[in-house]
Amino acid sequence: MKSLIADFQKQQPAIAVEYIDLNSVPLFERFLKDYENNATSDLIISSAMDLQIKLVNDGYAETHSTESLLWLPEWAQWRRQAFGFTAEPAVMVYNKKLLTGNDIPQNRFELIELLRDQTQRFKGRIGTYDIQRSGLGYLFASQDAQQASTWGRLTENLNSVKVKLYDSTSQMLNAVRSGELLLSYNVLGSYAYSAVSQSDELGMILSGDYTLGMSRVAFVSKRARNAKAGHLFLDYLLSERGQRLLAVEAKLYPIHPDLEGGATLTGLKQETRNRGPLKLIKLGPALLTYQDRMKKENFLSEWRKVIR
Repeated sequence: MKSLIADFQKQQPAIAVEYIDLNSVPLFERFLKDYENNATSDLIISSAMDLQIKLVNDGYAETHSTESLLWLPEWAQWRRQAFGFTAEPAVMVYNKKLLTGNDIPQNRFELIELLRDQTQRFKGRIGTYDIQRSGLGYLFASQDAQQASTWGRLTENLNSVKVKLYDSTSQMLNAVRSGELLLSYNVLGSYAYSAVSQSDELGMILSGDYTLGMSRVAFVSKRARNAKAGHLFLDYLLSERGQRLLAVEAKLYPIHPDLEGGATLTGLKQETRNRGPLKLIKLGPALLTYQDRMKKENFLSEWRKVIR
């Protein structure tokens, strides 16, 4: 994002940009605290789509003009307040020097079998997000639970190998690169894509049964210190120029239809075409299901019972 901020400031030199980098749950909590104090950041961006939709649904967002955004797909915006500007896959990442041949799972079914048949080998050497602490991890887990019949068996087998839980993508990637882990599940694909291109140790798998695709979601706060600046930066993120920089500099899988290449939505569609369906998570009220207090408590309670 820093390269985009630098380019945006070239276009809008009168606007100062302060970039605050927080994980999704601390970001959510900070925003609510700032809102109570009547002044927030202008633009809120998070990979935890469900938390962003909850904030928009609860009335914290301003409406944004979409006159220049006729290309934007319906699934990537909600109520002209929440906007998705990337489509990043959830992937598996493995250590290429430690896992080879048939031991590299190509889908969730093969991962389940691998953990069942080689439990001792994988004990303590599989990682995923701690869904109680990572908003993105919770999003991926709740979507998996809705999408696939494999979720129950997968969590049971993750428990049997004493899965290690992480708060962030970078922690998991570092653990796989070092050989501490053999494989990590549901890793954010944009970060994995960059890491794999820079490392001889890492390999990335788009699961053959289906690939989840999430969006970074942005909205302008109703209590922004400078709402105009927030709207300008949101327009920039969704412009072809901003989207191109997201592809070239950040490898964040922008969604603009005119962009091609590996780290774009067009490239992701091409890569998954012969493997399995790409299931893009749509912005909208369906994301609120697992943010319902009782539903969330029950889901996390079931997770804690299995992942001990």
